[in-house]
Amino acid sequence: MNTTPLNLPTGAAALQIALATPGPRGLTGIPVLLWGRPGVGKSSFIEGMATPDLPVTTLIASIHDPTDFSGLPVLEDGKVRYAVPRWVDDFADSDQGILFLDELSTAPPSVQSALLRVVFERKVGFHPLPAGVRIVAAANPPDLMVGGWELSPPLRNRFVHLQWDIAADLYVEALTNGWPTGRLPVIDPADHAAKLREYQTRITGFLRVKPDALNANPEENRFGFASPRSWDFATALLAAADLLGFRADQEAANNQVVFELTTGCLGESVAIMLLEYLRNLRLPDPVEVLAGQTTLDPTTLDDSELYVLFAGLNDHLKRDLQPRQLLPWSKVYLDLAASVFGDGRRDVIFVPLKDLAQTNWLVAVNAAAHEAGGGEPADVMSRITTLFSDESLVEFIEVLR
Repeated sequence: MNTTPLNLPTGAAALQIALATPGPRGLTGIPVLLWGRPGVGKSSFIEGMATPDLPVTTLIASIHDPTDFSGLPVLEDGKVRYAVPRWVDDFADSDQGILFLDELSTAPPSVQSALLRVVFERKVGFHPLPAGVRIVAAANPPDLMVGGWELSPPLRNRFVHLQWDIAADLYVEALTNGWPTGRLPVIDPADHAAKLREYQTRITGFLRVKPDALNANPEENRFGFASPRSWDFATALLAAADLLGFRADQEAANNQVVFELTTGCLGESVAIMLLEYLRNLRLPDPVEVLAGQTTLDPTTLDDSELYVLFAGLNDHLKRDLQPRQLLPWSKVYLDLAASVFGDGRRDVIFVPLKDLAQTNWLVAVNAAAHEAGGGEPADVMSRITTLFSDESLVEFIEVLR
């Protein structure tokens, strides 16, 4: 269910989702760069999120030296160490927080270089910030920069870029009732990990159809642009947004937040293609298919949908299933695979079949069949033998070993 209030500035809902999203390597939050005209409340909103448990430290990039972000070299006992700046102590008593880098576009190239590790790795020199410290930056749009610096592509690619604005009716309401306050939603890491796997599978299907979308030219995108790193961001954000009620397969009018997040990572042209692909995927729930609750004719699916379907089915067969589930679910899977082979599109599902064969699934099915005995287990093992004896599949598996 959508739990994020909508009476917020443009970009605020997407910002809150990004800051709550479990990030890479155990960190919390995807770094965000807010683009907005002067005076639209970017700084006020971020600083208004501060609580005793979520301190906010604001640094104006243009008035800091590179060593304020990389550490100051100090000679000690014949060795150079890097002394951390004073602002790092703001997070000493809390494992959560927000480091707000205001006026980022005023930072000279030397400071931008020093920020690369801070933004992505949350490290100041060799000193790690707490894993719960999020990174937010703000900047004026490029056409309003006066005497500023363009952000380097490596630094741009470390953020999800969000456009920030305040509608007139929201400003009028705020004059009467006060400004809305941002609060971070809560996303369970285990739930996010499960949902993340779903979106990784779907995006894998998309990139099989559109491999050129993996990378985009930074010069052709003013803000975010596609790269393997920003695809990781987009996948994590889509999973988080889904858990909070913002689904990528909704109609365009209902998924503005999802559009903002994906565009901020990948650029508008790639985001539009991705969301169109996700909206048009005809995929039933994998558990309902394996349990026989949904009847599916795989020959009606296109190649991309077939790949995503079987990758999703794999995720459930790889888990430790009870023997009473393992055999009937495996039979459904094998029947679907046989239908695809009969349709002349066996190569579409070779990768999922190879991945499944390399897990303990075959061993577990064989053990369950011997324990159960009787006709159905023997039938399942016969189907496995037939499927994995296919010459083309055997050759494919051997080549990729």
